[in-house]
Amino acid sequence: MDDPRRYLDQVSAGYQDAIILLAANHLGVFCALQSGPRLAIDLARELRCDPRALDVLLCALVAAGILEQPTAAHFALRADLAPHLAPGSDQSLASILDHHYHLLASWVQLGEVVRTGRPAAESAGESDDRALRAFICGMKDISRRSSEEVASLLPALGRCRRLLDLGGGPATSAITFCRRWPQLTAVVFDLPEVMPIAAAEIAAAGLDDRIATRPGDYETDPLAAPDEAPFDAVYVSNIIHGLDTDATLALLAKAAAVLAPGGLLVIKDFFLEDSRTEPAFGARFAVNMLVGTAGGKSYPWTEVEELCRELGLNDLARYSVAAHSGIITARRPV
Repeated sequence: MDDPRRYLDQVSAGYQDAIILLAANHLGVFCALQSGPRLAIDLARELRCDPRALDVLLCALVAAGILEQPTAAHFALRADLAPHLAPGSDQSLASILDHHYHLLASWVQLGEVVRTGRPAAESAGESDDRALRAFICGMKDISRRSSEEVASLLPALGRCRRLLDLGGGPATSAITFCRRWPQLTAVVFDLPEVMPIAAAEIAAAGLDDRIATRPGDYETDPLAAPDEAPFDAVYVSNIIHGLDTDATLALLAKAAAVLAPGGLLVIKDFFLEDSRTEPAFGARFAVNMLVGTAGGKSYPWTEVEELCRELGLNDLARYSVAAHSGIITARRPV
């Protein structure tokens, strides 16, 4: 590198722009600017913020290149960022940004986490309901495009009739797949507190007759009723990174058990190369799992492939998808 000191300065101060962005999103600044340029004093009144403090934040957002000033007194969304910052847009990242805001309290404890080996202590803050909604709706933000890419990469899903979307959150993937393939029906399995969000998304998509919700804990509850027909495919998206190796093996075994012979298991996650240092996103995400879970991690491709072989699955394949994700597919033997 040309300037080591400058590089370290940039890395060490990187949290500042991140928190400026996340705090503004959490406070509703970007939502309030959807209608056009606003005066700081008017924004402060609407958002119930201290005028001086909000003015400082708005100026910092301009300096960071997130907002612009059409006049010296007005603040506005940058046109190219507006679709991603404004809630309600098909390209919105507002919920996933709010999820990152809620993660800050855990990340700041990283030193203690590394010293003790225990995940970050939960901090008293906003209601668990708001944090849960930010997380679940954040999954919608990031899975809109990736689900489309998965559908394009895996035409084999188009030959399926029954799909289990395991830990399916807001049902984004199930909705995407059912829109792509009219013959497909799906079951979204997730925690009871998540199901109202999923049900609302399914209803809004007009797919109540083809997508069902099933509340449960995938680690402790059965994934299907004893007399239920097997699934042609099970989709396990961004789940295993929250589990240790034994729990991942157990979950994949449960998923394989509800597959029809020849059925397809699809595992999507932030996979690492064997060095566990590449790609950089996956290595950073491993830290997120370190502070947030007792045993979660970013898995190397080869480790998950070996777990699939241990379960007797065959016809393994791997794919890259979206900006940072990968897919491993495997089949239950006929």
